[in-house]
Amino acid sequence: MRSRVNIYNVLSLLFSVLPFIIYLFMYPRMPRNVGIHYNFNDVADRFVDKSSPEVWLLCGISLISFIIMLMLQPYLSRQFKSEEGSVIMECLPGLFTLLITLVFSIIGICFLLKA
Repeated sequence: MRSRVNIYNVLSLLFSVLPFIIYLFMYPRMPRNVGIHYNFNDVADRFVDKSSPEVWLLCGISLISFIIMLMLQPYLSRQFKSEEGSVIMECLPGLFTLLITLVFSIIGICFLLKA
């Protein structure tokens, strides 16, 4: 049986916890109330306390996406299986996991840097 741990999953995990690390370092310097929702003019129109569960959720969205993609990897592996066994096709599930996790991690980090 092949090991499920590969470099793409390790990188995805690191990217998914990065918003939490940034949040913990920024927490003492953050204002008491942070903007949680922005309108089209990029003006905050909803504020919550900096220790609110909503702030934790925005940090954790990358970790949630990583877990979901990790659970989908067996299905994706079956979908991308090729007869010739090319290396690229075998790497695609891990690359998709990395891409999705990176996108949500960047969203969380942008939120924190705007706070």
